[in-house]
Amino acid sequence: MAIREQDVIPTFISAKACIIKLCIHLLALQVTVVGNVSCGNVLIWPAEASHWLNVKVIIEELIHRYHHVSVLVSTGSVFINPGDVSGAKFEVYPVPFGKADFDSFIKDIIMLWLNNRPTTLSFHRFYQELGKLVRIGNTLNRHMCEGVLANQELLAQLRKNKYDVLLSDPVVICGDLIALKLGIPFIYTLRFTPALTVERHCGKIPAPPSYVPAVLSELSDRMPFGERVKNIISYCVQDYVFQKYWGEWDSYYSQVLGKAFLFCFLEYRHLAKDMLDVASHIMSRSSWLMFY
Repeated sequence: MAIREQDVIPTFISAKACIIKLCIHLLALQVTVVGNVSCGNVLIWPAEASHWLNVKVIIEELIHRYHHVSVLVSTGSVFINPGDVSGAKFEVYPVPFGKADFDSFIKDIIMLWLNNRPTTLSFHRFYQELGKLVRIGNTLNRHMCEGVLANQELLAQLRKNKYDVLLSDPVVICGDLIALKLGIPFIYTLRFTPALTVERHCGKIPAPPSYVPAVLSELSDRMPFGERVKNIISYCVQDYVFQKYWGEWDSYYSQVLGKAFLFCFLEYRHLAKDMLDVASHIMSRSSWLMFY
């Protein structure tokens, strides 16, 4: 039976119309799904120097994936300048110290490590000087916290923006407090403390000193007896530094949260219950961002 040309043409046009209609429906579905899933609202609590370079890469990738990113930056920041990252919004907040103060603090830390690295003979002096710098750093950090948490106008604006998550560099304390005040989850960008002090005592990460080399000890995972002894000493010293200097934040956390609160304490004392689940979950899984 012969097929006439006039019968084939309408059938072809009808099939073509169905394909075009199907493509339009699929495109509409894709646009709808992408619009709902891809675009998040991310708030950044950054640190200075090389830590900023690390977070900057993450910010650029988030923007590349069409997320909205805002960065909290103080007026005393040395390395972070509004406009550093195209597409990111910078929320600038005032602090009572200048760029020169922060720059001097960073230089003192670098010079201490370069010129007075701890040895058997200089061990005690190094940690004396480190203690002085930690006190200065805590004071600057406290001013940065107050610059955000005591600024009700800024907090109201941040709440209005309805962020989905806060990405925090834990070298600068307070990211967790800001997240709690905004009622959003937070993520740490790296495993950050010497000898994994905070990770072990706050996040409960197992780190037997006979097997796991302390961060900044420059030891490997293959330690003879002498290096194992040195590693255990490193853990003990960093635990002491943590208890003596980081414990000063307990009173500030209690003040901000309006109840007795421990930033984190030795002897496996737990954080307040409303933060324990979040901190343990996040810090025990911080490594994926560290190796980003």
